[in-house]
Amino acid sequence: MGKKKRICKTIEISAEKPFRYNLSQNEQIVIFQSDQSYYALENRCPHAGAYLHEGMVEGGILTCIWHGWKFDLETGQSLNEYWARVKTYSLTVENKELFLLLED
Repeated sequence: MGKKKRICKTIEISAEKPFRYNLSQNEQIVIFQSDQSYYALENRCPHAGAYLHEGMVEGGILTCIWHGWKFDLETGQSLNEYWARVKTYSLTVENKELFLLLED
């Protein structure tokens, strides 16, 4: 059983405004809202290191602003290269608040 870490209220995120959260000194995640669901990913593109929170989301697909790489929000898998993937994190919503589910 993992731990839950409160991240933010759901009203702090919209389709136009993702939410950034520093998980550790070296790891930042970004939370996107798409089609009434929330997705948490590492905030770095594996291709060239761009911040993914600056990207565009449409239909569950995130497009990186630098070179147009596309990622599935749910799995983190790149649609451009089979080897490229963004780390994803599990979320839960309780009482209009988002919690990150962390492994022990």
